[in-house]
Amino acid sequence: MKNKNHSLLNLLLAILIIGFIAVLSAVMFNGARMKARDAVRLEDIGTIKAALISYFHDSPIGYPYSSGECLKPDSGVGAELKAAGELSSVPLDPLWPKVVPVQVNGLPDAGQVNFCYFYYSDASDQFKISFFLESDSKAGRAGINTVRP
Repeated sequence: MKNKNHSLLNLLLAILIIGFIAVLSAVMFNGARMKARDAVRLEDIGTIKAALISYFHDSPIGYPYSSGECLKPDSGVGAELKAAGELSSVPLDPLWPKVVPVQVNGLPDAGQVNFCYFYYSDASDQFKISFFLESDSKAGRAGINTVRP
């Protein structure tokens, strides 16, 4: 009888250890995935910003006007940059949203978690691109970040 109890205790301890390792691995893997998506976002924002600056220098009207939109390859400013040859393809956020973020004065409202590259320009010589980072890094804090020319 003593051996059965001892075997059951060993089995439960092994299951507990394996469960703890599995949970720890999942948490660490999720953090690595968030950082990888953020790296893609930062690279995409650099590409879009460079395309907009090039468009500005080639266009007599300046930056494309938009009252606020998620950049898309098939419409709006994204399609305009693509048609002008400034972008071969319009980058999309790795977690493309199903709902466009609510905006206030050309920026996504604080607390939004919809992921897109949100473009706004009400003047020919200025623009804002807002994007969401999932984790803190040297490039920005977790949450909504904005770049300008």
